[in-house]
Amino acid sequence: MSGYILTYTKKRFFPLEPVKEDIEIKDIAHALSLMTRANGHFPHFYSVAQHSINCYKEAKSRGYSERVQLGCLLHDASESYIADVTRPVKCNLPGYIDIEEKLQNLIYDKFGLGDLSEVEKSQIENIDDTLLYYEFKELMDTEIFEIPPFKSMKQDFSQREFNDIEKEFISIFKKITNKPEQWSCIGIDGCRGGWIAVNITDTNFHIDIYKTIEDIFLKHEGFDSIIIDMPIGLPEKEKDIRPDSSARKMLPGKTSSIFNTPCRQAVYSKNYKEANEINKQVMGKGLSAQSFAICRKIKEIDEYLQIKPEYKNKLLESHPELCFAMLNFGQPLLENKKKPEGIKKRVEVLSCYYDKTEEIINYVNNDRTLKSLKDDVIDALCLAVTGKVGFEQGFKVLPENPTMDQKGLFMQIVYA
Repeated sequence: MSGYILTYTKKRFFPLEPVKEDIEIKDIAHALSLMTRANGHFPHFYSVAQHSINCYKEAKSRGYSERVQLGCLLHDASESYIADVTRPVKCNLPGYIDIEEKLQNLIYDKFGLGDLSEVEKSQIENIDDTLLYYEFKELMDTEIFEIPPFKSMKQDFSQREFNDIEKEFISIFKKITNKPEQWSCIGIDGCRGGWIAVNITDTNFHIDIYKTIEDIFLKHEGFDSIIIDMPIGLPEKEKDIRPDSSARKMLPGKTSSIFNTPCRQAVYSKNYKEANEINKQVMGKGLSAQSFAICRKIKEIDEYLQIKPEYKNKLLESHPELCFAMLNFGQPLLENKKKPEGIKKRVEVLSCYYDKTEEIINYVNNDRTLKSLKDDVIDALCLAVTGKVGFEQGFKVLPENPTMDQKGLFMQIVYA
């Protein structure tokens, strides 16, 4: 990793020769939310991101321009790429100061603040010093300046969850800059007549029914995750390891919801009798009617991914019941998903991770076609929400080290 660091969003960032296009607000917010102020000497964890948020709020409270508010939010952004050095040491490191100034100016320029006036810079510096004073007064019972600086509002110096701070940082940034959607996640479930896809973003959602998988990809571009409730990697011999049995072990009380995946040869069979016989020969066991019922959809996906190899292992397989269990702290939802109590419980779980869940349910209830497919919509929404959580915090897979099938597709189930 000579010359670069690997950022949270997996970018190779060169701190000594930074490129504007490599600067990401997600990297800045995440890193600063995990960096402590005062070199870790405050009595509890208080991050650089929380300090920056407090600076923004102080600027807003004083009635300063949105440019200054944004400058306050981003004034320590360079630390997300090069960390911080305490003030007594920094003044003796001219090389560091040059690197920091170059990077900070590039960050300002990236977000439209490359032309900050001296007055605007002075306002930002004054607020930074003001918060420094009151952070030490509140957290260390120490006054670092002889004269207390003016402060226009009460600040929050309490210990907060870093992921809450990260989300607030990004939310403030988007509010000031009027930025478009920052992420887009799609969940797909099979339904009568084709497929139902739920696309959620940080600002909106879209739900529709599609005849083919191809139609979904033609409609949606630039997504961050796309997850489907359908087997993708297919076995072709008995020794091929699928994750179905591992998923069942994680779903006590709901094991019957996960069917055995047919072998690829059975998927391409003409009828159930033929598929059942082929599956016995290849896998050593017959094929249930439920498994055969979805063979047409499995085949559609398998064929599409051979035609469009760019989507191989980007279209990911999962299972709503497993995803609900993981979002519910490992506890499967035993309530029937078609019954009011089952719907209520699932909506409660999803609402913890996506703030437009209730809005989506109301939308579905007012659409005759979607209302008749509500359980499919909720399953697809669960996969989209799982994609959101996985995109933000990383996915896990069953098994931990999945193998590829004969077509280069991972035999895995993802969850968050």
